[in-house]
Amino acid sequence: MTTVAPPSPWRAAAFALAGGGVVGLAWAGLHPGAAAALAGGLALAGWPVLGPLALTAALPAAALLPGGGLPALAGWSVAAAAAATGLALVDEARYRAAARRVQDELRDAEHERQVLQRTIERYPVLMDACMELSAARDLDRFAMTLCERARGLLPEAREVLVHLGRGRQITCRAGLGAGGQPTARDPGEDEIYVANEARPLTRRDGPELRCLLPLRGDRRRDEGGGGPDPVRGVLSAGFQVATVGDRVAIELLAALARIGGLGLAAVDLVDQARGLALHDDLTGLFGRHEFLRRLDEQLAQARRQGEALMVAMCDMDRLKAYNDRYGHPAGDAALRAVAGAMRATLPAGAIACRWGGEEFAFLAAGHGEAAALQLGDEVRRAIAAALPDPAHPERRVTASIGVAVLRADEGAKAALVRADAACYRAKAEGRDRVSSAADIPSVSA
Repeated sequence: MTTVAPPSPWRAAAFALAGGGVVGLAWAGLHPGAAAALAGGLALAGWPVLGPLALTAALPAAALLPGGGLPALAGWSVAAAAAATGLALVDEARYRAAARRVQDELRDAEHERQVLQRTIERYPVLMDACMELSAARDLDRFAMTLCERARGLLPEAREVLVHLGRGRQITCRAGLGAGGQPTARDPGEDEIYVANEARPLTRRDGPELRCLLPLRGDRRRDEGGGGPDPVRGVLSAGFQVATVGDRVAIELLAALARIGGLGLAAVDLVDQARGLALHDDLTGLFGRHEFLRRLDEQLAQARRQGEALMVAMCDMDRLKAYNDRYGHPAGDAALRAVAGAMRATLPAGAIACRWGGEEFAFLAAGHGEAAALQLGDEVRRAIAAALPDPAHPERRVTASIGVAVLRADEGAKAALVRADAACYRAKAEGRDRVSSAADIPSVSA
């Protein structure tokens, strides 16, 4: 590879013609041998500057051979100049090609340095995410922390969303747009697939690229470990294909999703512990585990006595937005207000619990389909009328409720699954309403 700039082709040609001029001294009276020696000396003198091209200065000496003359000298001088020019042009082309290769290598090395620098700068984001996600104790805080850290890894992302839930029922718990503004989008089939199959998915729609990465809680329960379904979720990021700086960022995003799965498992364990408690420490209602135990007792008693038994799932509407607007202490007050509305409305013998997060459940014996719907609507209206903070009467919350009357051939958990599906239908139909699970088929649970 040529590393030193070659001489100018015109300079090489001029030097070759100078050799012809030295040889021409033989026709001016200089001894031919001396003229040839001078031409050779000129070639040697030019070697440090022109390198091998300097040898062309000795080429006109061929005119001194027998049969030569001034015409031969002119021909050899022109040939020497042409040879010098051609060789110089070849050297120049090689030099420029070598220079371009060096520039490309330097550019590639600079790009790799920048990628490495960006990668080094992003790793602390993962370290911070480990600390913050391990400290999260509720799904909303977990989801927002995950969103913020994902934007730290992919600042060019147009949208980052976190969907969380159980089974096929997942909702958007946090989202950040291109400018960091809050955003939200209902889950589609892609999000549901990724959450339940625990497989990443990449979708491209024209210039738009969307990466969906699974978040899983306790996988052991997926494998027959028992207990309620684990919390599942999806971390998704959408961006323009042209803005993707390097694949390292996307790989780090996948690493963040794996860290998020561990953090989600920790939040899920906290949720389980709350469910195992006899009473929920915030609302004073029964915990989930105690509610399920009493539901089994009530079901056995209802069947012995031939009574109907209804169960209901109650999910507060847009509690996350309420928390974002008024703060988490106000959200806690809203949860207590919902619990108070239930206690004041449910008949004697009914049992209510805080199922987890913003979800509640209650049961009542002696309630068939019509009575179950009426009771559900009474609870819904009591929640809508409750004042979480009397000093701020404008702050109101609502809830969506799904009710199910246990069938003769189904267990308590199967009825809860139907009630939960009816609750989500109530949300899909506009929220702040009651939906019956009478038309929803039973599933084994």
